[in-house]
Amino acid sequence: MGEAGSIRGIQLARRYRAGELDLIVFSGLDIMIAPGERVAITGESGAGKSTLLHVLAGLDAPTAGRVFLGETEITGLPGERLAALRNQQIGFVWQFSTLLPEFTAEENVGMPLLIRGEDRSRALRLARRRLAEVGLEARARHLGGELSGGEQQRVVLARALAAQPRFLLADEPTGNLDSESAARVMDLLEQVHGDHNLTTVYVTHNLDYAKRASRVIKLELGKLIPLVQEHHV
Repeated sequence: MGEAGSIRGIQLARRYRAGELDLIVFSGLDIMIAPGERVAITGESGAGKSTLLHVLAGLDAPTAGRVFLGETEITGLPGERLAALRNQQIGFVWQFSTLLPEFTAEENVGMPLLIRGEDRSRALRLARRRLAEVGLEARARHLGGELSGGEQQRVVLARALAAQPRFLLADEPTGNLDSESAARVMDLLEQVHGDHNLTTVYVTHNLDYAKRASRVIKLELGKLIPLVQEHHV
């Protein structure tokens, strides 16, 4: 149902039970992200942008519908297999730092590789390479809690790249940063997208950042609305 490097959602629905009522976040959504695209999803707070991203990543199961990463359908995959697929194919960047403060920057970046069972020395060597990509090689031995907010988010981006994923998914990656740090993170997201031949989807409420993508989609009242014609950035 999909080609290598693509993300596809078919007739996706997500609802939650709230007492005796069903809260419908979205339903009947079809979404196709082509290999190599950089797509921004925007919309009002509470529209369900993060929920949609989590469903596409296999972090949350849709109430109905199917999700494909490349040629693999991930809906209904057993937990261990789904976790392994995420580790191998998806890099994540979240709004708030998810670094482990008691570990160094290089240990945090190498964590996906260590979880996979890679040799520690090789994992840390690759981690330092990724830190160099985001301009933080000199901070490799600093603990996560010793880094500024902007530095922490760049370490999170380096960690997302550590396992050489095919997909990069980011949820409000600049939402907790000052304007200067946010601009730097957006520049890096754009740079690594091309350098690593990624398929990238990011959620943002900032329209200026959204328009830097090759395509912008707005989630509104449970429906997806294209905001701009596809173009190349």
